[in-house]
Amino acid sequence: MSPIHLAHRFFGSGARFRNNPGDLPGNSRDDGAPLMSGPFLACNRIRRMKRAALPLAASLFLTAPMAFAQVAPRGARLSYTRSPGTEGCPEEPSLREIVASQLGGVDPFVRDGAWRVEVVVQRRGPAFRGEIALHDRDGRALGRQELSSPICGVLVGDIGLALSAVMRPLLPPRPAPGSAPTSPPSGPPPPPAPGDVAPPVPPGAPPRGPASKPSDPVAAPARPVRRPRPPPDRPRLQLGAGVLLGAGVAPSVAVGFSGVAGARWERFSLSLEARGDLPIDAEPYRGRIVEVSGLSGSLVPCGHTDWFFGCALAMAGGVWQVRASTGREFALPYAALGLRAGLEVPLSARLAGQLTGDLLINTVRPVHRSPYGAGWKTAPISQAVALRLIALF
Repeated sequence: MSPIHLAHRFFGSGARFRNNPGDLPGNSRDDGAPLMSGPFLACNRIRRMKRAALPLAASLFLTAPMAFAQVAPRGARLSYTRSPGTEGCPEEPSLREIVASQLGGVDPFVRDGAWRVEVVVQRRGPAFRGEIALHDRDGRALGRQELSSPICGVLVGDIGLALSAVMRPLLPPRPAPGSAPTSPPSGPPPPPAPGDVAPPVPPGAPPRGPASKPSDPVAAPARPVRRPRPPPDRPRLQLGAGVLLGAGVAPSVAVGFSGVAGARWERFSLSLEARGDLPIDAEPYRGRIVEVSGLSGSLVPCGHTDWFFGCALAMAGGVWQVRASTGREFALPYAALGLRAGLEVPLSARLAGQLTGDLLINTVRPVHRSPYGAGWKTAPISQAVALRLIALF
């Protein structure tokens, strides 16, 4: 079977190839022409599989047109590597299950396979990238393709769909349903058993009708193999610290520090934060100087998408006041609810920088009262801007 016929077998009669593998329809839609026609366009699952597998299969055909002229090897060896920063990605058994589910339950990967398939999953900024390379029995590269996705489980699923399309011609042909191996007769047929001989018909009895043949058993329709869902990504520990500027809690802008500890998934995180505002001098009325500082804790659930994220905040703590003249210290309760918007820039596989802005409604507002009738009260709304360094483990 020629490479073009094999390509039609993979992708249907609508598949087209160009001279440059990078200009394949699977990589570019500038021409606006659809890749498929007919019922394939109505099936989103088939579209995803062919969109992911077309560049790899096409590069395989274009770089090694004589590979399929040889006898197909018995399966292929699989090398699956997860680089640092992808510990929460699905493991090799999950990838093999996805490929087998698309090939009727047959796993094409064997330990002594002649061909070798290399899959490497890496973290690239906020997204994940998968590299697929196919080598023949002599070590020559037959095809290479890169896929990416912001969710590692989806990326591994797309890699499995692409590999199933490329590995399909390596499987042995299946016998047609209902067919059985036939062998030439080796001798005369055996005599019928005594129970098989019909008894003689007495004279004058009506003739018997032909014996009814047993009906052929109807084979049950094959149940489609459902694609296993990739396992959920495992949470990672995140720790961080940073500096901030806050306004609306103390009488003026305060400088502070914050620390964070929590769990991080690909699209969600849940953290506990501690915030401390350094003391500042306030003069609620002439001649009376008070040092005001704050200490609070927050519960922060966040949703992440690429480099941006948004959070909800529930904060509780206290505001401390120290009179400079007497040294007397007293604390007032403080609580607030609000929202956070942030930008996260990956610095490495384990480090990221965050710039956040908080807007809070002060639900419990500390009030400083004096016997002279003057004082100050926390503002209804407070703000904070923070710069943090986050480490993922």
